Amino acid sequence: MSAPVCSPLWGHAVVDLPVLRLPMPGAELIPCADDCYQLPIVIRTPGDEAGLAVHRWFLGHHAAFLVWRFLSASLDRLIREPDSQLVRLTALGYDAYSALLAYSGSCSREVYEDVIRPLMTSFDPAFSGRWARDYEPVPGLLRRARAALGSAAAAPLAAASKANLLAHMEVMRKLVPDGNSLLRESGRARLSTTDAERDRFDEFFLVSRENVCTSRYRAHRAAVFAAIGRDLAKHPVRPEYRDTLRTFITRL
Repeated sequence: MSAPVCSPLWGHAVVDLPVLRLPMPGAELIPCADDCYQLPIVIRTPGDEAGLAVHRWFLGHHAAFLVWRFLSASLDRLIREPDSQLVRLTALGYDAYSALLAYSGSCSREVYEDVIRPLMTSFDPAFSGRWARDYEPVPGLLRRARAALGSAAAAPLAAASKANLLAHMEVMRKLVPDGNSLLRESGRARLSTTDAERDRFDEFFLVSRENVCTSRYRAHRAAVFAAIGRDLAKHPVRPEYRDTLRTFITRL
């Protein structure tokens, strides 16, 4: 039976991105059929400031969904099969996520307050990153992986995850200097995340949960990171970010 499917149609009014089709966290990609084929995955970058900010917010999150899936799988494997090469690759995954945080939040504070934050507020007044179902297992898996590896072997992973936390805080300080998230302002911050809220997060970011074959998944992943690379070549954020993302995608 296939996973529940969202209907992420609303966002096409504000962003021109193909729907990101993903299985539920923990679910495997399905084998490709003999007659499997791929339609072209086209991702265009707008030229105006507000349009670029919204584009980066959504496209950067699409890439983050893919990195979260990678981190969950890699950390789970490290718990069962400690491997120094996988430790380094997983640390690179955290570095890629740090670059994506900066990319997604690269707009000015004014554009964030005038354009992006109102988009989330109008969609749901309590909209929150805590609703990201793909990220939810990652912190617990990281703790278990570090314990399984031991402090010395896990050192690259510990350093990259710490740098990732600092990168997240840096973007938050830049875009929301008063620290008031929509979730906190709504008064719902102390409540547990529901499946309905997880579905809302998917819907906002144009993510559909369904069975996905390996070739389609890899094609969309390649298209997302290639589009970010092209954007960063024309509109740099920091030179090292494009290099980090390029290295990450080539090593998958």
